[in-house]
Amino acid sequence: MATHDRWMTAFALSVFVAGCGGEAPDRAVERPEDDHNEATDEAPARLTLSEAAQRTAGIRTVEVLTGAGTDPVALEVPGRVEFDPRRVAVVSSRIAGRIERLGAVEGDHVREAQAVVWLYSPAHLTAQHDFLQARRRAERLAGTEDEEGARALATAARQRLASMGVRQDELDRLTASGAPSDLLVITAPFRGSIMEAHSLAGTAVEPGIPIFTLADLSAVDVVASVPERSLPLVRLEQEASVAIPAYPDMRFTGRVERLRDQLDPETRTVEAVIHVPNERGHLRPGMYATVRLASDPGATVALRTGARARDSLLTIPDSAVVSDGDRRIAFVEVAPRTYERRVIEVATLTPPGSAEPTDRRVVVRSGLAAGERVVVHGAFTLKSELAKAALGEHGH
Repeated sequence: MATHDRWMTAFALSVFVAGCGGEAPDRAVERPEDDHNEATDEAPARLTLSEAAQRTAGIRTVEVLTGAGTDPVALEVPGRVEFDPRRVAVVSSRIAGRIERLGAVEGDHVREAQAVVWLYSPAHLTAQHDFLQARRRAERLAGTEDEEGARALATAARQRLASMGVRQDELDRLTASGAPSDLLVITAPFRGSIMEAHSLAGTAVEPGIPIFTLADLSAVDVVASVPERSLPLVRLEQEASVAIPAYPDMRFTGRVERLRDQLDPETRTVEAVIHVPNERGHLRPGMYATVRLASDPGATVALRTGARARDSLLTIPDSAVVSDGDRRIAFVEVAPRTYERRVIEVATLTPPGSAEPTDRRVVVRSGLAAGERVVVHGAFTLKSELAKAALGEHGH
């Protein structure tokens, strides 16, 4: 035991002598008298950097904003491009016949009323002859007591042709020329793209059997999968931004048109249908998309934390938050080159179920006040300098 005591005494003397043997090196941290230091077993709560250390650390600060100064956050969810069902139609024949010729193929763009099918149909030929015969009879019986009945039969025969899909200009030509047409012309009901061809020339068709599927892609639906827990953040007419991998630098905008009623039991999502103009045709059904739905920060925080209304929110960039064990801290600029460590409590503005953005802001629930300036670049340097200062104090 005596030997051990003599050894400890010699070691202490050697440390003391070594510590007194030279001048102290230049310090990066100037430690002023500070009444804000925390408990003695922790690092000091405030420090002042020298001008050289300030430049080296590249300290940058921003102001703590109130809710009125924050940008809307966004719920970001996956989606897919679909047809607008109101802009899709099946081109078919109203009567039985055989396709003699096709005027378009899959992938073609067609105009409204453009001829796309020529159909041979005995019923069509018979109806034309019946109309011409009824018209001649009505002309012969003009001025007689049977005129009204004859004209009614001619009108009915004309309407029968119209019900078969004979266009008005073809009816006028038939009336003027008296010569039946061998083929029934079927036209596109609107401008669009032939998405699918179901039949070939020579195919026999029955009434209502699809020949083409036609779609107008000047506007499409983008269906976003919204997590169940984020549904309170979605509303009708809400603005949405759509991005697709094929055109990463382009954004397409639309509005939420409807929310589908069924919840997917596997993914726990509900589909929000967003109507998006697509005049240039970049969006194609089947594409994957990323949908950003504008959301009010106050609504997001209320959903996550039950916090107050947006106007009373305090927000800072996520880069201002530093982890310190189980705590979150930020550094506040309290004087030129002087920074104070604060323990803070934060909540994310990112809606639940959304992808985390790289430039997100967080809500400050305690520890900071509006108008204070927090460090967003160089905070880890300050944390390190505080730790060094704490070691220096405990070492002496």
